[in-house]
Amino acid sequence: MNLILLAIACLSLQFVAKYVGHNVKQLPYDMVGLGGLFFLLAAPSSLDLGGVEILHSLVGMVSSISPIMGWFCLLGATMMSVLDILMHLMHIEKLLPH
Repeated sequence: MNLILLAIACLSLQFVAKYVGHNVKQLPYDMVGLGGLFFLLAAPSSLDLGGVEILHSLVGMVSSISPIMGWFCLLGATMMSVLDILMHLMHIEKLLPH
């Protein structure tokens, strides 16, 4: 349940940011949305599926890889946003008279 809520929060970030007035054409917003897709992919993997053994191994592989990829996307978007803010602050500091 928590994974589904995290996926919905990640996927709705672009809509909320656009509503507030931010430029959503930036890469960090896309990476957060991609992370939400990975979290959404990992959510149904906990269901018990009947079938062949190859299906069970494939679902097990997806359930272990996709949350990691989702967290990497969120971490990358966070780091890019922090660097963008720091670059913006350094640019403003250069413009201020001393």
